[in-house]
Amino acid sequence: MRRLMLWLLPGFGLLGLLLLGWDRTPYRGVGSSGEGQPLLIVFGSEINGYLTPCGCSKPMVGGIPRRATLLKQLAKSYRLLKLENGDLTKASGRQDELKAETLIEMLNLMGYDALNLGEYDFKLGLAYLQALQQRFQGKMLCGNVVDSAGKPLFDAFTLLDTSHNGRTVQVLVVGLLSERYADTIRQRNPDLQVLPALQRLDELREQLSTAGELRILLWHGSQQEAEQIAKQHPYFDLIVYAHAGDGPLPPKQVGKTRLVFSGTDAKFVGLAYLEHETNPALTLARIDHIRLTEDYKDDPDALQIKLGYLARVDAEGLLLQVARRPTLNGDTFAGSRACRPCHAEDYRIWERSKHAKAMQTLIDEKHDKDPECVICHVVGLEYEGGFVSMDKTPQLKDVGCESCHGPARKHVQDPLNHKLGKAGEASCMQCHVPAHSPNFDFPTYWKQIEHGQSLRDNR
Repeated sequence: MRRLMLWLLPGFGLLGLLLLGWDRTPYRGVGSSGEGQPLLIVFGSEINGYLTPCGCSKPMVGGIPRRATLLKQLAKSYRLLKLENGDLTKASGRQDELKAETLIEMLNLMGYDALNLGEYDFKLGLAYLQALQQRFQGKMLCGNVVDSAGKPLFDAFTLLDTSHNGRTVQVLVVGLLSERYADTIRQRNPDLQVLPALQRLDELREQLSTAGELRILLWHGSQQEAEQIAKQHPYFDLIVYAHAGDGPLPPKQVGKTRLVFSGTDAKFVGLAYLEHETNPALTLARIDHIRLTEDYKDDPDALQIKLGYLARVDAEGLLLQVARRPTLNGDTFAGSRACRPCHAEDYRIWERSKHAKAMQTLIDEKHDKDPECVICHVVGLEYEGGFVSMDKTPQLKDVGCESCHGPARKHVQDPLNHKLGKAGEASCMQCHVPAHSPNFDFPTYWKQIEHGQSLRDNR
């Protein structure tokens, strides 16, 4: 019942987070390893709001429901310690607030032990972030962000009790953020300060250097900064860093410390294996990165949480709240069918293409009310006079003629005096960006939709 209330309350936001709870209990099937199993450290960074893969190129990689499936498989053989290193979303508006809440619920489902915060998390606003902290069942860390009085707002570290090969062990997990993001954080939270990480570590050195049998730093900063930390504080066994590109990087050894990065956008899962010997000292054996391909089917419980998020997006009417701007040529949209009388062959080619069925793909995936997806599956969502809804503007659904050639009402009425722009690679790249269409190659795909009459008429 409570989850239904979440979906149906527009403007749910911070007040709803404080007043209502999520009924879903942690998914004990993920990460509930039995005794006697070796310990395996699971790490990731910068989900950036990618609950599931986005795009139309196949195969698409990533997604939290796939991650849940992988962790469930790993839990059959390993005791899992699950860590996430910040930037749950890009914090760009209400939809990212909903995503952040959804991701916290998904992390709870998977039994995550610790979450370090990134600069985009703070852009949600401190009050909102602290409300998320109350919902997170693991430990939320970020030990060097302080208030105006110099008081830390989040813990710097946590000691986690777990086991390795049947032996009880204690793991130290520290969470810090690079001071280079201080200005970004203060834009939303002007009273907050970011203390230099090395200063904070110096203050905690005596505690950290002797705590736990395995010591991990979740460092929301660069590899270069992580190297400096490893040299000055050599007691860490593993440092997970951030902001190093799209995909995972090979691990780097600095003294006894292993530096690792698993990529962004929830496409990969990083794994740090320990030596299996009965040696009392916990020693890292190897690092691996699992690419979340279509081989990993969506976990049904994680998928259900995602569907709840989409229901909330619909209930709050986010599609109708998309900001509009004037069209580039000052014209209005006519719809693809208006092109058919003069461009019959071109229309036939378009009608047989996947572009003409673009909206149906979203309907099939239940993303047809999601503005982040709809914008690239209809005509002119971000422009005045563009797509509004399937009921109000059905003629503008799908990727139509005007998606590439621009608004065409004046051209339809007076084609000789109102020429349209020529479609080409630039128009395609508005939507077929690397993050959403990683395998997109313009010369290859252009052959599937090329239509000569429109090109000749607009030269």
